Amino acid sequence: MKLSLLFLAVGFLLVLFQTTVFHLLPLGPIVPDLTLILCVYWGLNYPTVGAALGAFLLGYSVDVFSSPLLGLNAFAMSLVFLAVYLSSRCIWIHDSVLSAVVVFAAACVKALALLMASSLFLSSDGLWRGLLQYILLDALAATVLAPILFFFFRRGQHYVEAAAMPS
Repeated sequence: MKLSLLFLAVGFLLVLFQTTVFHLLPLGPIVPDLTLILCVYWGLNYPTVGAALGAFLLGYSVDVFSSPLLGLNAFAMSLVFLAVYLSSRCIWIHDSVLSAVVVFAAACVKALALLMASSLFLSSDGLWRGLLQYILLDALAATVLAPILFFFFRRGQHYVEAAAMPS
């Protein structure tokens, strides 16, 4: 329970950084998707109902702070969690390079889900060109940050598990 609460608190902190702080950096419109990295970590290491609900809540939080339509990121994060969960049942991934590759694939899945869902609800005049221009750059930024964040997630997990076990 403590670990779930820790990851949820970290997730909301990542939403805060992703929606505010990274927009102030001189990266242009490229913003690494930190919540996606946490969602992939949950899908690889904690494929539970609570993690799926956490992925949905993180996506919905991103929607509340920075999306014109509520539910698009929640849908995309849920889809990403499902895809990573299904792939983690087939392959065993604990290498940081392979985890980064999974983050890249998950970023592409999320981008395609957002493109498809938003094309149903929003005008698509220039939408495809604008989004396709930055999908690869955002995915690469998330891929570069994934091993670093996975290290911190594992470190926090070990601290919580060590505190839970009596000596």
